Amino acid sequence: MNISEALEEAGQLSARSVPELRYLQAAADRVRERWPDVQAVRSVKEREALAQNLRDRVEKSDWEETRLSFVVAAASAVFDAERRERPDLAETRDFLYAEIAVSTSETFLSGLLRTYLESFTPKGAHTTALATALGAAAPRMSPAGRLLLEAVPELMDSVSGPDRLAARMSKMSDPYTELLRLGVRNPHGDGFMDLAHLSLTKLIRPHLTEWPLIDWYIRWLRPPGKDQPRIIGSEPAIEALIHPWLSKTPEDKLRSYLVETLIELYGDPRIKSGGVWAGIDERYSAIVHRWLTREDMRFFTGVVDATQKDAMWPKRRDFWLKLYDEGKIDAAWAALSSQAFEYARQHLMRQDATNAYTRVGYQQARQNTSLLIMKVGNKIMVDGCHSYRTHVFDIADPMRPKLFEEGYNCDEIMRASDRRASSASKSHSSIRSWSRWVRDMINADVPWSQQTRPYTKVFRPRPPKQTYAPPRQPATARYTDRQPAGRGAISTSGQDLFSSRGATRPSSNTAPADPARRSAAPPASVAAARYMQPAGSESMKPSSREPKSLKQAQFPSLTDRMIAYGPEAATTVFNFLKEPAYGRTRPRLSPKKREALEWVRAGRSDPPLRLRTALEYLLINLQTTGVDLDDLFATPSASSKISTQPPRHPSEPKQAAAPCTQKYPSLPDTAEERLDLLRRHVDALNDLGMWQGTFEQRKALAIALRKLRERSPDIRPEEIGDLQRLYEQLRQGGKDKRK
Repeated sequence: MNISEALEEAGQLSARSVPELRYLQAAADRVRERWPDVQAVRSVKEREALAQNLRDRVEKSDWEETRLSFVVAAASAVFDAERRERPDLAETRDFLYAEIAVSTSETFLSGLLRTYLESFTPKGAHTTALATALGAAAPRMSPAGRLLLEAVPELMDSVSGPDRLAARMSKMSDPYTELLRLGVRNPHGDGFMDLAHLSLTKLIRPHLTEWPLIDWYIRWLRPPGKDQPRIIGSEPAIEALIHPWLSKTPEDKLRSYLVETLIELYGDPRIKSGGVWAGIDERYSAIVHRWLTREDMRFFTGVVDATQKDAMWPKRRDFWLKLYDEGKIDAAWAALSSQAFEYARQHLMRQDATNAYTRVGYQQARQNTSLLIMKVGNKIMVDGCHSYRTHVFDIADPMRPKLFEEGYNCDEIMRASDRRASSASKSHSSIRSWSRWVRDMINADVPWSQQTRPYTKVFRPRPPKQTYAPPRQPATARYTDRQPAGRGAISTSGQDLFSSRGATRPSSNTAPADPARRSAAPPASVAAARYMQPAGSESMKPSSREPKSLKQAQFPSLTDRMIAYGPEAATTVFNFLKEPAYGRTRPRLSPKKREALEWVRAGRSDPPLRLRTALEYLLINLQTTGVDLDDLFATPSASSKISTQPPRHPSEPKQAAAPCTQKYPSLPDTAEERLDLLRRHVDALNDLGMWQGTFEQRKALAIALRKLRERSPDIRPEEIGDLQRLYEQLRQGGKDKRK
């Protein structure tokens, strides 16, 4: 072979194709979605060093071995609150403005756009200069940056941008999700978005009296799927939720929802007094404490109502609630037994509450005894359910039970109370005498306990670890193929939440579905054509083999329907897949699906599970493309010419296949004719390529076959060589020689 023949056989040389980047792009998108605001955390010294280093390089015009990532990080330090107005960095700021005006680096412009949003100050000199420079540089930004500025033009308003965006957010049905969809990487970010949050809070504060608006605002503070709420600006958010109730009292259900949601988001202020709650005004924190006292009493009384049938308990319950209404109970904390806690978690707490195991205290000594620990004036009163006596301690007594502890031992409290000179406990045998005694003890002098040994530290049981259990899905779709299952869909529109019509609260009778009872979602191909059989009904048996009778009958699956039509139905499906009617796209026939059709065409018994599953998915795909399966099954047809081999039982040994030299001719001499021949048999090559040994081989062949189908000029010589070798395997019956 001479050089010209070798070059002609190798085909036309072309530029190397661009590598497949979809997998990397998809992985990068998942990272951005999961951690939209992750940045390197730098200390104060590191940020100062970055700013000085950039200043020195600007003054000396020394850019040797300077990375772009360093310039972006240093720009963030130059424009932060501590350095944005420093005179010694004025030249550095001017340099960055000028660089934005001429730079074509998408990375640099995206970094400075993020710096602008994080350091945003209304009417600030640096904000105005950055907005002007970035607005002019918008055409040179990355596609994501250009789309963001087009979708949210309020970002470039250096004067009233946050207020304008807040007004726009107030008309969104789900601000957080819609901002993400518009391209805002972190709707809970600093700077611009922090000011937008404050403006939104101020805007809706007078309207937070209706349940739908409260729920809408809470979804903004912690969007569904987020573990942590918005921390920046949380103090005005908490005050906005409580502000309408300074002069009036909400209904019980709304009050319970508000206080339970607040402590779930930001912790219990009685236990966690610092952090967010340290910045709350005393007027608002006093209301939260009062609501929490009422909630703890509700936990205790609700549990005892359900577990104790004593006729005297309702009178005790009414007495404690009356004492609370009189304003004498300053604080309360429930310590539930293990049995009572399970009841409270299932019936008195929200099922999706993340703080269920820390919401109340734990009583360890007795399984059926729960405690209610109250601060009444300068006394600590401990009351228990069933026959547990009421004990009173002076607030200065070292042995008084402390409020808001994790766990308690009711027997130790009882023994400490009994070790006193005069008794300060009383049973509930006479409700009239007991209630009079409690009122007397509020202002009485109570002796201290003589016990000095401290109480044993009690810890509440740890919540069970969440273990992932993959949903079990049947290998065969067992459902009736006649009656579709109607599913109600709830759609929301972007209505103005502050319009005259307002929002409507969903019906309280509609309870969310229990996730534990919800069936696992079927695959998309199955869900697209899923049919359900009504409860309590049985599959209709066909009265005969007539098509009309079969069409009206119900079957557990589409495979059973085809088997009922007989072997001719499989032959008809074979012919349809070879030449689809009405210009339909021919579904790909995998080896397993082909074997399943051969099984049914041979008239054998019920196909094995692996073949039944493959055949079921094939019929579902046909049905979703609009094919009437009953008409297709009933169509008379001649014997199929798809497969010339007789049907073979899986247990029979495979015979060596004869070379397919007539169906697959040898490769021509010229490169163009070879490519045309490969294109004519691209489907057979694709089926054979699925059975290659490794994932890398299958992936490389899939890319080469796609280029072959699209007649891409970027197909490489080595890819053509791989396809030619695959074609030779096809000619030698390689599809039947796979392992």
